Parts: sequence; structure tokens; C-alpha cells
Amino acid sequence: MNRDLEIRASKIFKKQQGEILWPYGLATPNRRRSGLNEDQYKGAAARARVAQLVIVEWAEDHGLRSSESGCCPRWLLRNASRQCELDVCEKYGSGPRNDERWLDHPIFWLKDGLPTAITSSPYSVSEDDRSRIEQWQESGLVAAFGGPGWYGYGTTQIIMWHSERLASVYPAEDADRLLRYSK
Repeated sequence: MNRDLEIRASKIFKKQQGEILWPYGLATPNRRRSGLNEDQYKGAAARARVAQLVIVEWAEDHGLRSSESGCCPRWLLRNASRQCELDVCEKYGSGPRNDERWLDHPIFWLKDGLPTAITSSPYSVSEDDRSRIEQWQESGLVAAFGGPGWYGYGTTQIIMWHSERLASVYPAEDADRLLRYSK
């Protein structure tokens, strides 16, 4: 990884044993364990580098850093970054109040130490998901749907944020598209 990107990413994501803990799907694949041939590996590694750059630039532009303690949209309404209790957290609820489907591949974001945004990348967004997101908007949260962002693979990017902590958010670039046009 480029040293500049590593330094920038370490301000946004935690590190473990000297390695950036990239969100699911954004880590550079391990060549030996990937099962990919050389060309496939090169393509996957290039896509990961572009996606990493996209997410770092997006987080920097918004003044965000990732949080390990996010759990559901209720977290955005808190004045401290701590997980909800399991019996309270909407993510673990049941029936039509369940946020788990649209919160696929979530990343929870802090600004100035406060829960500020959630990004997710579900493979599809149902009408039930849209209704659920609208319910959260009634709580004062804002949501936007964008392209696939950094995750890609046919997903849709959803961003939900606390508007008093972050005035506006733009969807991240599509890493696959950027990779195609950078060649």
C-alpha cells in the first residue's frame, strides 16, 4: 500500500499489528489464500486500492472516522459512541422494524467523537427497507441513496446521518467505475 494512503487511513480506521483494519470487502486480498490466479489477483488488488482511496478521501472530506461501537440508526441519536443494549437495538429487532437487511456491509462514522453517519451497501433495497428508513427520518435523521460507492459488486450505497452533526453528505464514487477510467 502506498505510504501516504496508509498514513491517511490510519487516522480513519483502527490498526492491528501494524495493519489497517479495512471494512469488510475493502482489504487487499491475500495472494496465497485467495485462490485467485495472477491476473485475477492483480485485478482484485487494484480494485481494493481504488476502493481504499475512495473511502479515505470520502471520510476526509466529511471529517469522519470509523467507529467500532455503532450498531443501528438509534446509535446516531446518542450523544456518545456506545452500542445499544441488545434488547433495545433496532438492528436485532424482529418484523417490519428490522433494519438488518438495508444495513448490509455497514460502516459507522464519528465526527468530533459523536455518532454522525452510517453507510451501508445492501444488494437490494425493498419497499419495506425504504419505509423503515423513512421512519428513521421522522426521528430527525437524513438518508440518501447513491451508487455503489466503494463497496461495488452490484450493491446500492445508503448513507444515513445526523443533520445537526453533519450538514450534508455526498455519495462516494463507484470504485469499479474509477478503476475502469483510470486505465
